Amino acid sequence: MPKTDVLSTRQVAQLLGVGEATVKRWADAGEIECFRTPGGHRKFRLRDVTAFVQGRKFEVQGTLPARLSSDASEEEGAAVSEFETSALAGDASGCVAQLAAHRLRGESLAAIFDDVVAPALVSIGQRWQLASLSVAEEHIGSQAVIDAIARAQPLAEPPGEPNRAVRGAAVVAAVAGEMHDIAARMVACLLRARGFEVLAPLAQTPARDLADLVLRCRASIVALSSTVPRDLAELSEQVGMAARAAGQSGGRVVLGGVGMANVPLPEGAELLRSMRDLEAHVGGARPQRH
Repeated sequence: MPKTDVLSTRQVAQLLGVGEATVKRWADAGEIECFRTPGGHRKFRLRDVTAFVQGRKFEVQGTLPARLSSDASEEEGAAVSEFETSALAGDASGCVAQLAAHRLRGESLAAIFDDVVAPALVSIGQRWQLASLSVAEEHIGSQAVIDAIARAQPLAEPPGEPNRAVRGAAVVAAVAGEMHDIAARMVACLLRARGFEVLAPLAQTPARDLADLVLRCRASIVALSSTVPRDLAELSEQVGMAARAAGQSGGRVVLGGVGMANVPLPEGAELLRSMRDLEAHVGGARPQRH
């Protein structure tokens, strides 16, 4: 497990807004799972702290960001701005801490991706287009977000489900010619947490190579993203190839990103508009329409 996915007693106390002695008492009583280092220090996994918060309905205070909601608000805007600032500073650890903080408030990682990470990335892209950020700054911000998503995998795990049965293979990719794959990385994170074995070729995956991979691994689900509009005929062909390959093993295709908005949906494919939609889709619930 990455070192940044493990918290000290002091860090847990800061996140929960209590004293270190209280955290130690909870740990010693078995209320929060922890483990000991060779030196005897208590260490806490993010998923275990999250399980404690959700199980006790503990009211997190103080240092955590304001709650997210389905309605835009000044508080939500502040959360986006804070995440964007950390990303542009190249502070991946700061981004992870903010993701963890929102998770500890009871938000799903899908909601955090939708309401904090995605808007921050849009803002960074818009600032680059307006020349208020350099290419180097945009790359620094993007890489910090990529690192944070990779390190946040434990936050996606539903508490109390460590031995979930494998649900089959999932292939996650951006379409051929697509250079931006952060959305695909978020999708891969969520699918791993739902029990899929994820193969993620990510950016600029040639359509034929993608279809061959889907056939070889007999993918249960294929997730394709496109962040900008492309040649519709070419994009439709790529999606169709993926759908036909997935269909041979009873799999399905999900599409996401603004570039997919006008693509005709072949049989076995569905357009999802958010990470919440994805979670609903793989969880068996009906995705919400926006």
